[in-house]
Parts: sequence; C-alpha cells; structure tokens
Amino acid sequence: MSPLPPKNWGLTPLDPLQVQYLKGYYDKLLSGCKLRHRCDSDDILSQVSEKAAEVERLERPIKNPEAWAKKVGERIILQEKRRELSEKKLIQNLGHMMQSQIFGSPRDDLDCDGTLGQILALALKELKQTKPDFHQLLVMRFFRELSWEQISSELYPDTAITKTTINKVRQRGSRALKKLREIFFLKLKK
Repeated sequence: MSPLPPKNWGLTPLDPLQVQYLKGYYDKLLSGCKLRHRCDSDDILSQVSEKAAEVERLERPIKNPEAWAKKVGERIILQEKRRELSEKKLIQNLGHMMQSQIFGSPRDDLDCDGTLGQILALALKELKQTKPDFHQLLVMRFFRELSWEQISSELYPDTAITKTTINKVRQRGSRALKKLREIFFLKLKK
C-alpha cells in the first residue's frame, strides 16, 4: 500500500520504490534531527503530497519528482526542528519558576515588577486556573519531557494509542502553547 494517493507529480508519478526510498531518507533525517517523537516518514510524505497538489493547482511542472519530494521533505523536517527548538526555548525557564514562590502565593499578593520571568509565571498560573488541561499538557511535554505518545498513554490509559490519538494530543499541546502566548502577551501589554 502506497502512502501517497495516486497524484500526478508533474506528469511523472512516483513508483513504490521511490516512495520507499523517500520514506527511508525521511526516517534518517528525522532520526538525525531527533524528531522521531514528533512525526514519522508517513507524516512527511503526506505533507509533501499536499505540497505537490498545491504546485499542480498552480500548473507548475515538476521536472524531477523524486528530487523535488526529497528537497521539500527536508524543508518540512527542518521547519519542524525549528518549531521544536522555539517551543523549548519559550518554555525552558519555566521549570524552576513552577517551584518558585511566584507559584506558591496567590495572584493578588504578587508584586510584579514587570520582568518577563514574572509575567511568564503569571501567565502560566492563569493558564492553570482557566485551562488546567492545557497546563497539564505543557507540564508533561516541557517539564517532564515526555513524548507525545507517552502523554497520550497517560491521558488515555484505557484507549489503544494510535496516530490519530497522538495527533489529537499534539494539536491540544499546540493550542495550549498558543493560549499561553496569548495570556503572556496580554500581561506584557499591561
């Protein structure tokens, strides 16, 4: 079974051997970038397939589909790595803040001098109050450093973990980060 639906890749479709080669190549890149916990070669192939459909809609010919798919896949993987690094960078200092006095005292008693660390701590505390499930996801992902699969199995212990379940949890994690950013920037404006 080929993971790519039969599409016209610029008048030259990829055969199953080329698809297998690309999957192996993407797997190697994902392992090298330490992204196996975020996505797999099938995810990358489906994104490449979407890009190919986009290019076809624009009626641009793809002269060498395999090389094109390889290059687009590389870009997607590097973009995924940059995304992961930026998420970690945003959250990296929150671990020690969670045990600090900022989280131990009620919000009204806080003297916030406007430092980014305190604002971020306030944002995380507000997220915990308004969306405890989002807070729980961020703690599991960035403080306990669990993979999406591990988080899925903790959140849904009675359910068989599938790619669909993992993707749902990953999307909720993305929404949690987005909500944290919104709260943070609202506090930053005050």
